[in-house]
Amino acid sequence: MKKISVIIAVYNGAKYIEKTINSILGQSYSNFEIIIVVNCSNDTTVDILTNIDDSRIKIYKTNICQLAFNLNYGLNQAKGEYIIRIDADDIADPKRLEKQFYIIDNNEYDVVGSNLLYIDENGNTLGEKKYPENDKDIRKQFYYKSTIAHPSVIYKKEAILDVGGYMNGKVSEDYDLWMRLMRDKSIIFYNIQENLTQYRIHSSQAKGDVYAYAEISGYFLREAIYQKSFKSFFGSIVYFFKALLK
Repeated sequence: MKKISVIIAVYNGAKYIEKTINSILGQSYSNFEIIIVVNCSNDTTVDILTNIDDSRIKIYKTNICQLAFNLNYGLNQAKGEYIIRIDADDIADPKRLEKQFYIIDNNEYDVVGSNLLYIDENGNTLGEKKYPENDKDIRKQFYYKSTIAHPSVIYKKEAILDVGGYMNGKVSEDYDLWMRLMRDKSIIFYNIQENLTQYRIHSSQAKGDVYAYAEISGYFLREAIYQKSFKSFFGSIVYFFKALLK
């Protein structure tokens, strides 16, 4: 069976990291490794992780407090053909890996996400977020809203390395990655229409809507110039106004 690498970058994640890890260790699919990159943390995250007894867990530490760098670091360590992303405060459905692996390994997809279930600090359900299912709709709607949830994805490692991995963004590194992948029409996106990840909303999580919108506006402007694309110019304007109005 082909191995999956689960990559988690964590900064001061002591409050939730054990719940996240346990949601992965309890998966119905078991052929995986967990690459955890602890960056700039000064809490008990490392102590919590080292006390979890499972040989599939590999812990790395860096002193560079930038998410894109740490995700690339994790990619460099990963042995799996497929990469699962999840944030250090989220929860994976017990069959997430099994379902996503089956879909991506038996179809021509390169990136497979899912819908999200929103939860609060105590794990109570707040609502859900649905994403477009097929590649055509994902690409079409991408110019004015998020169409792939980064913490929900499985992707082919080779496809991500071919475009240089994570390159830009303080809070929107995923949008830049999807945008560069979308330059290649042979890259196929898909979203499973199930809530396979519980996305936690809490007071201490990284926030940056205005900053993110400004970054995304810049990415679209870059693509408009690089690809001479009116659609990308339109996307730049949309996110420019989102940043202004936030």
